[in-house]
Amino acid sequence: MVFCLCKGCFKFKPIISQNSAPMNFLDRLSKVAEIVGSLGIVISLFLVSVQYKNNSLALETSTANSVNANIADWYNSFFENTQETESFLKFLADPDSVSQTEKFQSIMRLHSLNLHLQNALYLERQGVLDENLRKTISMAVYSGLKQPGFYFFWDQRKSMYTEEWQIFVEDIIASQKHTELEELFDAYIEENTSE
Repeated sequence: MVFCLCKGCFKFKPIISQNSAPMNFLDRLSKVAEIVGSLGIVISLFLVSVQYKNNSLALETSTANSVNANIADWYNSFFENTQETESFLKFLADPDSVSQTEKFQSIMRLHSLNLHLQNALYLERQGVLDENLRKTISMAVYSGLKQPGFYFFWDQRKSMYTEEWQIFVEDIIASQKHTELEELFDAYIEENTSE
């Protein structure tokens, strides 16, 4: 292309080359290069999606293992000590029947467990933890719902949890419609996904 310098023209005019054959070859070569480049982009996007899927599965598996390990560690460290176990069970039945130290230890144990469970609920909401796994883990806390010690703990510590966890626990405590824990979880999920 050449810029025409005619008076008042200022237009581009194509230059016609005497040897246009090399130009056609270069045009064809550039078109082939564009196609190959486009295919390369498509293939790399496909590979990225496969890798993303594999990484997502690895993340979900790792998260599930981590959550399970945290809860298992909580149980193991706690129930290996018979005296602490007895003190905790006494606290659940009657918080006033244990010493201040035992009461504090029991509250901290329940607080620790609820932090793990709150985290499991958060991970489920983020789509990283399977809902069924979180349900199974969360049932641990609700096995003590009929115990006065649980309510003593909850009244003192509930403000230290996320609003979502507080609502989750309060809804289950207040629910009179269902007696089975699985039904309580399902009812909670239905109510909160429809909003």
